[in-house]
Amino acid sequence: MRSFLRQLAVAAVLPFTTTAAAGADSVAPDHLLQFNAGRIGIDRSLDEPQHYGAEFRFRPRSRWKLVPAIGAGFANNGAKFVYVDLKKDFLLGQRWYLTPSFGVGAFDASRVLDLGHTLEFRSGLEAGYRFANHYRVGIAIYHLSNGGLADENPGTEVLAVSLSVPL
Repeated sequence: MRSFLRQLAVAAVLPFTTTAAAGADSVAPDHLLQFNAGRIGIDRSLDEPQHYGAEFRFRPRSRWKLVPAIGAGFANNGAKFVYVDLKKDFLLGQRWYLTPSFGVGAFDASRVLDLGHTLEFRSGLEAGYRFANHYRVGIAIYHLSNGGLADENPGTEVLAVSLSVPL
């Protein structure tokens, strides 16, 4: 098992070292594939709150450089969420970025997490670092809410770390 974990660690770090000497950014990649893991329900005590997700980010569009994305998240407690959203990257220097987002999706409740409606809105903020080879690591917080579409609107938050891979 230790050997496997070492190989996994090397595989995770290797992409960041391959172009470290590349210097300044070239043209940004067209698309990104993001993997994330964290906790759902950071505002409450839940059984099995582990959260995993994946997201495909398209290249920026329009003169405002909005980034459309599609994604899915799964919790160990059985809750699932698929969504579409729009993002906007704001660069803070050459490597750091801040990305607000807003989207909508379908939420499948679990026995321990019910947000009151199938239709849920997702708003969030991600902060991270872009490497010279366009890989990214970040941390994000998202709020899920039905926006008052149902009598009950408990909402919840997700806190996750992410790795984005250029395509």
